[in-house]
Amino acid sequence: MAAVSAGIGFPVLMTGCGVADRSGPSPVELISWIVVMPNNTVRIRIPQSDIGQGVITTLSQVLAEELDLKWSLVRPEFFDPLTNLKRGNVYVYTCTESSWSADRLFNPMRTAGAQIRHMLLEAASRRSGISIADLRTEDSSIISPGGGRQSYAEVALEASRIRPPHPSRVRLKNPADYRLIGKPIKRLDLTPKTTGALEYGIDVDLPGMLYATVQQSPVYGGKLVSFDEKAIMGMPGVVKVVRIAAGPCGLNGPIADGGEDYGMDDAVAVVADSFWRAKKALQALPIQWEEGQFAETSSESIMADLGERVGLPQPVVREAGNFGEAIGRAHRVLEADYSYPFMDAMPLEPINCTAWLRPDGLQVWASTQFAQDAHRLAAVTAGLPPDKVQFNLPYAGGAFGRRCQNEYVSQAVQIAKAVPGRPIKLLWTREEMMARGYPPPITMSRFKAGLDDKGKVIAWFNRVVSGTAPDQSYGPARLPHYVPNLRIEYARIKTPQPFGWMRGVAFTQHVWMNQGFQDELAVAAGRDPVDLYMELLDESTVPVDLVDRDVAVRRIRHMRAVLNRATEIADWKQPLPRGRGRGVSVSDFSYWVTYHTGTAAAIVDITLDGVGGLRIDQVVVVLNCGRVLNPEVVRGQVEGSVFWAITNALYGKITLKNGRVVQRNFQDHDVARLATACRNVRVELVESDDHPAGVGEDAVPIVMTALLNAIYAAGGPRVRSLPLRDHNLSFRREAVVETNGT
Repeated sequence: MAAVSAGIGFPVLMTGCGVADRSGPSPVELISWIVVMPNNTVRIRIPQSDIGQGVITTLSQVLAEELDLKWSLVRPEFFDPLTNLKRGNVYVYTCTESSWSADRLFNPMRTAGAQIRHMLLEAASRRSGISIADLRTEDSSIISPGGGRQSYAEVALEASRIRPPHPSRVRLKNPADYRLIGKPIKRLDLTPKTTGALEYGIDVDLPGMLYATVQQSPVYGGKLVSFDEKAIMGMPGVVKVVRIAAGPCGLNGPIADGGEDYGMDDAVAVVADSFWRAKKALQALPIQWEEGQFAETSSESIMADLGERVGLPQPVVREAGNFGEAIGRAHRVLEADYSYPFMDAMPLEPINCTAWLRPDGLQVWASTQFAQDAHRLAAVTAGLPPDKVQFNLPYAGGAFGRRCQNEYVSQAVQIAKAVPGRPIKLLWTREEMMARGYPPPITMSRFKAGLDDKGKVIAWFNRVVSGTAPDQSYGPARLPHYVPNLRIEYARIKTPQPFGWMRGVAFTQHVWMNQGFQDELAVAAGRDPVDLYMELLDESTVPVDLVDRDVAVRRIRHMRAVLNRATEIADWKQPLPRGRGRGVSVSDFSYWVTYHTGTAAAIVDITLDGVGGLRIDQVVVVLNCGRVLNPEVVRGQVEGSVFWAITNALYGKITLKNGRVVQRNFQDHDVARLATACRNVRVELVESDDHPAGVGEDAVPIVMTALLNAIYAAGGPRVRSLPLRDHNLSFRREAVVETNGT
């Protein structure tokens, strides 16, 4: 991880050149990252999944920039996990999570491009006898002083025999000379997505393919006891019923030997000659389950447990000053409990995986966020050495964290082992997806804070208890401001569902709670929320002896800058009429002290009709994400985050009853619609020369926060639990009185 974050170039020192038949024009691979084709097009290997965020375009821009490729000749393709394994992680970072694609790969891909460019120049120099110093590159060609051109294809074979220069010896481009990085280049997948030509995992179609669908225990942790295969074998098209054993589902880490594995339960699969027939047969299959310890668990019982534990002392994860003494002398004390339910990522493309076990090995196709680990898991499940497994990575129709888990790969391979020689496409139903999701943890957060007689925050307390998850204490604890007397406690309990990452991670859970309570403090003090933000975001309050104080100061400066700009765009001080409200939020994604992160501010304007109706009038987001690789792709990411945040706030809730997920499909778990979600989304990107940071998640928690605070400002209720559909959004009595003056 240290090597990756520091941009060390060791992986691209390996040549890894696989040159085809030398008797005629053939594709030529150069240090694993590109393949030069005989027609001078260049295939760029993308070591990430494209789940809608556009990395197939932005990462191609990065390497093509340093290599001086002609953009019309660029042909991106997804990396091969087996190649990456054999060559010692040559692609550096292959897990698509935490919006780290640009952050982790910007320097390695630039370095690889510069190395390959040097190799091509040296090959051209040997071929022409002209000094490298007198040659230059342009539009996939080497240009000599007299204007002569040699295409990359002409010199690629010779270049493949040249040892790549050490990264310290290559000169990267001056940003002032960029032709591709930072430019609003049209997404390479836009046309094929629009026309339907792009192939997602669900689109894989092979000769003789069979179809399968699965059912897992309706209660998490349940065990399969038995099923009556004979009851359905006479149904049309049914081929086989397969028992799927519980086991690993993938590891949440950048490489295949790190992270936490939350496992998968037993399952039953029906294989048939069509998905519909497999689905109907599975519905008719008699199955007996041992439901296990969570058979009587409900959302209400879990929340009651959280409520009991949040009333007891928990481990301290951050502390400063003397909270007990400060709260005792506070002029005014406020307390509040906030809660966050289970939620589901709900990617549009259903979970799917195609597996084909042949005498010569295993072929797998799956839309996943972690292809490297999917390859490892497929090999382990099949009982084959890794070099006998070929994993093919297609596009994914959404993911939002759900495809970090690869249990469906294990399931598909187990089915393929039971029906060898035929390709098997496993496809989950939407109902199975909702019933067997990997949610972020259900959470309860207790706050207590003290104000002095001038409305200044002098004490802050937050106790958090959440469900099954890795340590996510950064959510409540990585506050950017420094209250002099502060105490934060954090603990976890075991809940039925295994943990899953979801877009926005712990910040989606905690930013709206932290800043919702902060908004309560501003109201109690009679202060403008932005003024309170600015008072808290004061770099002079950062302790002088703080480790990495410069990082803390930088966070504050960035937040103040984007917040100031957002208030200007949204005309924050402009009075609003009755029933309208404006909310604000600013945050970053600072997981740990030295992590570089984007910073964003949001202001949301809403209208309440007084009888429960809500209209979102405008969302303004100002984002500083370091150097922008492609402004149009970034804006699209932010706009998508805005609608994702609105869906979470309005409808995001998965509930349990008798250990089972209540919601079954979109008819009982709505999503925000284009016509009603927001009338106007305005995104402004801050110009910056800083290292690129992620953008896919930054807007989610701040838009949720600003929306909820805007509801209160409009005269609606103070929302301390999600989703909004559970609340009466009519005007508060005191708000009506204040507005009418009666």
